[in-house]
Amino acid sequence: MILYNEYAFSKGFGIRVGKGRKRQNSELYTMKRFLCSCEGVKDEKRKRTRSYARLDTRTGCTAFVQFSIGKDGVWTVVNHNMIHNHAMVPLNKRHLIRSQRKVSKEALYFMSTLKASGVKVSDTLRVLRKEVGGSPMVGFTASDAYNALSRAKANKLEGHDCHQLIKYFAQRNSSEEGFYYDFELSEEDGLLSFFWRDGRMKRDYDYFGDLLVFDTTYRTNKYDMICAPFVGMNHHANNVMFGMGFVINEKT
Repeated sequence: MILYNEYAFSKGFGIRVGKGRKRQNSELYTMKRFLCSCEGVKDEKRKRTRSYARLDTRTGCTAFVQFSIGKDGVWTVVNHNMIHNHAMVPLNKRHLIRSQRKVSKEALYFMSTLKASGVKVSDTLRVLRKEVGGSPMVGFTASDAYNALSRAKANKLEGHDCHQLIKYFAQRNSSEEGFYYDFELSEEDGLLSFFWRDGRMKRDYDYFGDLLVFDTTYRTNKYDMICAPFVGMNHHANNVMFGMGFVINEKT
């Protein structure tokens, strides 16, 4: 894959993993196919309603390379199509191709260390760009950096703790009237955020929900998650809780 990815960069297109075939009762592959990133077309039936439009780069390109993998681990090209139906990416833009971007362990450690010391991620990225000689040499974009830091933070959440938390919420949901909870998982099944409220919180919101304050200034120590309470005020001018959430970051 590395060689084909380097070839793709030299020509100006991105790649992604296609179909593969494994040996019977084994995790070892006997066949692997890599496609142009513009392969296929978007399935309109699975299209979700979004508040923003995502750029669709697929053009139905049929370029691919297929490898046969022997028992000795040798990869052999057995089939390929080198013809593309779209324009190639200019040289000064090729560092932005998705298959060419990767946040290295060293860069992630550097950013995590500076962030823990109070340095903004944007300032850290400026330092990296200056050290390596510009954005094309960094190897990833600002979005990649923020996503990598979020994944690293999510991986800190211990699976046992997450499992016990969701199990506790499910038990309360089945035994208490008005209890509600929800949670969000990452692509790697890491816990990104969770929210809950009980019946009393719901009743307080029904009575005093005209004023609601959503505060995300507090962070927990162990998992570095943001504590996000929903708070209001009752007729005695006392604070009442409408709900509680914990989130990895402050993205919408």
